[in-house]
Amino acid sequence: MPIGDFGQIVNIHKTLAECMKTWKSNLEETKQHYLDWWNHKGIVLNMWEHFQEGVEPHAGVATPLPPVDLNQKWFDPEWRAGYLDWYVAHSSLMADILPVANTQLGPGSLAAILGGVFEGGEDTIWIHPDPDFKEDIVFNSEHPNWILHKELLKACKKKAAGHYYVGMPDLMEGLDVLAALKGTDKVLLDTVMQPEVLEHQMQQINDIYFKVFDELYDIIREGDEMAFCYFSSWAPGKMTKLQSDISTMISEDDYRRFVQPFIREQCRKIEYTLYHLDGVGAMHHLPALLEIDELNAIQWTPGVGEPQGGSPKWYDLYRKILAAGKSVMACWVTLDELKPLLDAIGGDGVHIEMDFHNEKEVEQAMKIVEEYTSKVSSEAVGETGEKQNSVNDTELEKIKIDRVSERSDEALQPLFDAIVGGRLESAVEVTKQAIADGVAPQEIINKYMIKAMGEVGQRFQDGKAFVPQLLMAGRAMKGALELLKPLLQGTASTTIGKVVIGTVKGDLHDIGKNLVASMLEGCGFEVINIGIDVSCDKFVEAVKDNHADILCMSALLTTTMTYMKEVIHALEAAGIRRQVKVMIGGAPVSQGFADEIGADGYSDNANTAVSVAKELMSLHRQ
Repeated sequence: MPIGDFGQIVNIHKTLAECMKTWKSNLEETKQHYLDWWNHKGIVLNMWEHFQEGVEPHAGVATPLPPVDLNQKWFDPEWRAGYLDWYVAHSSLMADILPVANTQLGPGSLAAILGGVFEGGEDTIWIHPDPDFKEDIVFNSEHPNWILHKELLKACKKKAAGHYYVGMPDLMEGLDVLAALKGTDKVLLDTVMQPEVLEHQMQQINDIYFKVFDELYDIIREGDEMAFCYFSSWAPGKMTKLQSDISTMISEDDYRRFVQPFIREQCRKIEYTLYHLDGVGAMHHLPALLEIDELNAIQWTPGVGEPQGGSPKWYDLYRKILAAGKSVMACWVTLDELKPLLDAIGGDGVHIEMDFHNEKEVEQAMKIVEEYTSKVSSEAVGETGEKQNSVNDTELEKIKIDRVSERSDEALQPLFDAIVGGRLESAVEVTKQAIADGVAPQEIINKYMIKAMGEVGQRFQDGKAFVPQLLMAGRAMKGALELLKPLLQGTASTTIGKVVIGTVKGDLHDIGKNLVASMLEGCGFEVINIGIDVSCDKFVEAVKDNHADILCMSALLTTTMTYMKEVIHALEAAGIRRQVKVMIGGAPVSQGFADEIGADGYSDNANTAVSVAKELMSLHRQ
């Protein structure tokens, strides 16, 4: 929908630009491009962050001294303000590249404001769960992480002296913030176990978000206009980037209940809104997003292992968004992809985040955009709209879990049903009765527990169940299994094999690793889960101490997946590589990478991980 009076807005911006003394000579032209884009017209040619290669500095800002440690690099307001001043002064500001200081304090820093624990890494900031988390979420104006946010922005605003914008940190919101505060697993379980509590917490987070956003906006704004760190975006008033990355693991119904209402509230209170749609697993929520009339634009991040935003693979997605009246942001587009992309989706309401490396590439891209806009008529846009006249046609059908058709044993079938349905109490009661009736523990495990987890895994793989259902099933299975363990002690056949599993050093992601652990345990393996950020020494020690048959390693980052090779070398150095099979997985990992580093197995999801592990066990015993 149209936003604002263009003439009045532009006049105000011209006055503000004179006060800013900006280093960007074509700032007014860039602002007009953004004004058009927010109103679903024209093209913005930008890039996320900046490059310095071959750039003539805009001012004689001296190179700052290196930080003494990671804490100074991220959490010292004066040092960061000085570094960002140098960084922007030496960065290219051609095309629509914005003069903006990136003040982010980690993805989802609202979680840190609410009690999460900061940890500075080499390339990013980690936010660990609040060790004292309470179900009632309260904003503490004296919390040191909140004070740090304000001090950092004030220091950067003072140093900027009107030469560039100070960006809004990447606060994030909703389920992502709650997951950072108390853990992803707990949030996903809450969608099933205490949905009313979860809804209440979502509203608490939203209310706090508006308070935090408004106070930070008052620090960074230039008149009414502002810039946002994430994707280096600009707006003539309040703007924000919205997201729910955890939504890849929930159903459309849960998204409409726990995410959509709170995103809609943000869109109603903040005039300029951009939703960060992250990964192919989140695409099934697009219809719910397009139902939010107030949402202005959608940014697409394909995710690790997928072609980036300029690929023809995403043309139809962009067309759907544009046809629904939203603007589009396509990211990490290469020079050779630019013209084909514009030819395919048109040039109205399109924000291109290029993968620039030098100013020659910027000049080439500017020429393509100029030639394109001068010769392309509205026909291309009309064709785009005609092709996509109904977004709802692509909605996935609602998930309905079918009952298992084959029934073998009426007495124990309820155990299978309880695990598949994620009902802990029922699973425990049926198992207690089976033990009292003298049913052999191995029969309970092999005929019902393992088959039930296999059924849930298959539904997950088929898109008929989501992560909360997988977690609930694992919880029910574990509750029943605890009753059987004392009866199985000393029995050689109690497990298929022993598995040590962990996420490699430098990586704090655990949801995928925990899902694999649950599936393996549910299907008869003994699993020793050694957590996240695991070093070589700890992996080796765990394999030795537990006489593990399989070592499973997980990584979600391209920067940490290479550590898997170091672990394999450490196993070799310890003389135990031949004694254990190594299995790897995680979003950036592939079969090719597994072959390259000498791993024995690879899986891309929790369900197939069980099959791979069983195959490795058969090889291990040969």
